[in-house]
Amino acid sequence: MKKRAMRKDFFMEIRKSKGRFLSIFFIVAMGVAFFSGIRASEPDMRYSGDAYFDRKQLMDIQVMGTLGLSEENIRAIRQIEGVEKAEPGYSADVLVKTKGNQKVLHVSSVLDSMNQYTIAQGRMPEKQGECLIDQDFLENSDMKVGDKIQLISGTKDPVTDTFQTDTFEIVGSGSSSSYISFSRGSSTVGNGEVNGFLAVLPEDFALDVYTECYVSVEGAKELTAFTHEYEKKVAGVQKKIEAIGEEQGKLRADEIRNEAKEELDKAKKDLEEGKAEAKEELEEAKKQIEDGEKQLQDGKNALAAAKKKVKDGRNQLYASQEEVDAARSQLAEGWAKLEEGKAEFAEKEAEFNQQYKAGMEEIEKGEAQLAVAWKGLNERKAEYEAEAAQIAERKNWLAVLQASLDSGMLSEEEAAEVQVQIGALQQIIAQTEPRLMEAANQLAAAEEELNVKQQEAAEAKAQLEAGKTAIESARAQLAASEEELAAGQSQADAGQQQIDAGWSEVYAGEAEIKKAEKEIAENEQKLADAKKEYEEGKKEAEEKIKDGEDEVRDAEEKIKDIEDADWYVEDRSILPEYSGYGDNADRIRAIGEVFPLLFFVVAALISLTTMTRMVEEQRTQIGTLKALGYGKFSIAGKYLNYALLATLGGSMAGVLIGEKLFPYIVVTAYKIMYTHMPDVKVPYNWEYGIMATGAALVCTVAAAVLACYKELASQPAVLMRPPAPKQGKRVFLEKVPFIWKRLGFIWKSTIRNLIRYKKRFFMTVFGIGGCMALMIVGFGLRDSIFSIARIQYEELQLYDGMVILDEDGDKKDKEKLREYLQTDKEVKAVSEGYLKRVNAEKGNAEKEVYLYAPLNREENEKFLSFRDRRTHKAYQLGKDDVFLTEKAARLMNVEKGDTISVEIEEGVKKELTVTQICENYMEHYLYISPEIYEKLYGKPMEVNNFYFQMKSEDKEELTKTGEKILDNRAVLNVSYTYNFQSRLDDMLESLDIVIVVLIVSAGLLAFVVLYNLNNINITERRRELATIKVLGFYDKEVSAYVYRENILLTIIGVIVGIVLGAVLHRYVITTVEIDDVMFTRIIEPLSFLYSAALTCVFSVFVNCVMYFKLKKIDMVESLKSVE
Repeated sequence: MKKRAMRKDFFMEIRKSKGRFLSIFFIVAMGVAFFSGIRASEPDMRYSGDAYFDRKQLMDIQVMGTLGLSEENIRAIRQIEGVEKAEPGYSADVLVKTKGNQKVLHVSSVLDSMNQYTIAQGRMPEKQGECLIDQDFLENSDMKVGDKIQLISGTKDPVTDTFQTDTFEIVGSGSSSSYISFSRGSSTVGNGEVNGFLAVLPEDFALDVYTECYVSVEGAKELTAFTHEYEKKVAGVQKKIEAIGEEQGKLRADEIRNEAKEELDKAKKDLEEGKAEAKEELEEAKKQIEDGEKQLQDGKNALAAAKKKVKDGRNQLYASQEEVDAARSQLAEGWAKLEEGKAEFAEKEAEFNQQYKAGMEEIEKGEAQLAVAWKGLNERKAEYEAEAAQIAERKNWLAVLQASLDSGMLSEEEAAEVQVQIGALQQIIAQTEPRLMEAANQLAAAEEELNVKQQEAAEAKAQLEAGKTAIESARAQLAASEEELAAGQSQADAGQQQIDAGWSEVYAGEAEIKKAEKEIAENEQKLADAKKEYEEGKKEAEEKIKDGEDEVRDAEEKIKDIEDADWYVEDRSILPEYSGYGDNADRIRAIGEVFPLLFFVVAALISLTTMTRMVEEQRTQIGTLKALGYGKFSIAGKYLNYALLATLGGSMAGVLIGEKLFPYIVVTAYKIMYTHMPDVKVPYNWEYGIMATGAALVCTVAAAVLACYKELASQPAVLMRPPAPKQGKRVFLEKVPFIWKRLGFIWKSTIRNLIRYKKRFFMTVFGIGGCMALMIVGFGLRDSIFSIARIQYEELQLYDGMVILDEDGDKKDKEKLREYLQTDKEVKAVSEGYLKRVNAEKGNAEKEVYLYAPLNREENEKFLSFRDRRTHKAYQLGKDDVFLTEKAARLMNVEKGDTISVEIEEGVKKELTVTQICENYMEHYLYISPEIYEKLYGKPMEVNNFYFQMKSEDKEELTKTGEKILDNRAVLNVSYTYNFQSRLDDMLESLDIVIVVLIVSAGLLAFVVLYNLNNINITERRRELATIKVLGFYDKEVSAYVYRENILLTIIGVIVGIVLGAVLHRYVITTVEIDDVMFTRIIEPLSFLYSAALTCVFSVFVNCVMYFKLKKIDMVESLKSVE
């Protein structure tokens, strides 16, 4: 019965005090949600990143060699224990032209399965000459999918030395898992900044060896990226790869040396062959000169002989002409006789031709008649033969019919019919045979007659042909005579021609003589030129041989200078922005370790206060229950269960909502930077929820236990009476008459009330001050973080660009660069120096710092500003000075005057005394004077760094200047401060949203705290407020009576919050820093103003809400008896 009554009372208490119950519920929910949600944001960021990396099979390790990687190197990597797979690839940086400017693209080969891409438009390359382009780059260019893109080398080597072609078709655009944010890394071509990437097939590269190899570590995929376990797993395999790097690098170098030696041996052989060939050519030239001298003398001798021959030829020609003239006279007589014979022959030939023609016409006519007769005869023969064949066929048929009749096998009708047919056939044959015999005789006679006539025609034709033959014989005789005369004429003409030719030869010989004389003179000159050319050729050959021998010696030296290949084995931190993602997760972790704890403490204290007030308010009820015989545990159980239910309910709601909402907001906020990482993983991290729930339970339940213990220790009679009012005391202001006398009654009452309720005073001030402090910390974090870029790159590091030189570069190239920077019209000033990353240590503390020594200390003051962070006192780098930046000094526990050890070279350490600690926010620097540099290294400074300032702030001019600088072979890289600044701003933009969440959450907590404390205040003072109503106070006056206290408490809380916020901000800012970055300690005045304004706004709003509660207080309450 008692238990049921207590249960009923428990639930009735919740219904009656919904405001208090929900207040505890929401305060606990907010505290737990904020604590567990912000704490869970850091691992959820890692889970989200890891999910994306695993899905895209991002490599764990990248291996690069200074001499490339061969197939043997790849096999060696695959054989290492812990290597799941190793995929080799190619890459190179090139330039492309877009919008009139040259941009740098990193071209890499598509791997089999690792480092996958996300397609935004189009498709992946499927054949040579196709490429996938960076979608971010494509959006900011004048190109589109389907266009052709032409690659430019960016160096003196043609692009076709690296690629099969310089033109690719864009078949798709997308993002790469190697680039998770805006940065694409740096390059040694163009302006030094990579603007995007291209993905092509491996077949598009024209390289003999791979440029890199990507390794997936066995078991790493099951671990979460950015965690110690993952890094330890990868580091183990990384060390194993590094262990074989030296041996594999030596093998690769030996391979190159052997190839170089083969080429050198070939060059030596070619040189020896060249020597022999040059010697042979010189000897040949000398022999030709000697032969030429001999030929020249022979020519002179031949010329003399030719002159004699021409003279003898003239005499012989005169004699031959006389003989030809006599032969011509005899030929003339022979031609006259021939003409007479021809005339006689022509008469006889004409007569015969007339007779021949007439005879032939008659013969042809007879032959035509004979042809007709023969045709008729043949036709008659054909008719005869046809009839004869028909008779023969009828006789055969007659025989067949007769045989069938004689066989006796026919019937009488058939025999009669056959008999009729036989008779008819016999009659036809008897009539036809006589006529055929007569036709046969006629045909024989006609044929004989035609044969006789044909023979007569043939004989007549033969007689005509004989006459024709006689004519032709006479014609032949005339032709023979004519031919004989013609032959004689030809001989005479030939003789004349020979004579004419002889004269021509004489004339030609005389011309040849003149020509020969000229040629001899020319050849004498040519011979002299040949001798001169021989001497010059001999000298040139000797010089070429010497140059060849020098080149061989140089090649031998270069082969000796070929060092073993170095392997660079890097983890994912080599990828742009990868480490930045982990650093951002670390920042969230650092914020989650401090800020939510403060938030939770405030919420827990308010919950504790609420439960304590609840128990104290119900002391009369507790006394009554105790008087009725209820046990202490039964009575306390009501309040413990009340606290437990509100706390557990609020905790569960806080965990369920907080661990989903806050991590989602944080991860999504960082997607502003990491736009191509779509994965958002927000699992429940129960350890944080359990931790927050446990702490909340301890605060609320412990408060209930302590309050119940205190009240239950008293007797029922004591408990059933209200506690005696607190005795009034003089306040501090009463001792200051100047102020106290000028205060009215209401204000004096207000001040006494504040001091009288000390517990409420301090809890309210602490609650308001705590929330105000949290908002100040939120705003202050934003101020401290967002001022880094401005101070670092506008007040401390004043250069626009930094040039890193190749320490092994040619001195002439470095001098050209120095001259260019000093004379370029766009460059305002230049500072030279030495920059190197070294290890600095003090005791057990060790840190990597950038050692920098300027060549000229006075010139360096234009580029680097050294000062104290707190006082802004400027420092000048003297000849004996060593400046260490503040964050490095704090991490190594170094103070001014301390000595640190610096490893200037591998295994070589030198000690330096720090003379000043200077302000710096990005990276760690150790600044030394050039004099200190010479003491450290024992030699004059070797410049490897240039800082330069531009006359204008035009980024395009800065980029163009950087491109010209990179054309110099001694330059490794050019970087610009505006790039660092913009990247830092992009990174902090995401953090800004997180900070906004912190500020909003702190503001909401402030509202809940103010509401809860005001609610407790009014509930505790109901009788007091009812009494003043009875005394004649109107509702507005009663409200003002309470509001004055609230306003004063709010003002005091704001003041306390400002002090507490400044202290907490300093603590938080040092806690959330990562090693390589120091945040400023700045809180802008506006941040204090915003925090105070928000607190006051919440206070006013709560007062407005409380007005209605004050209005509902019943005046009858004051008339009720305490009894």
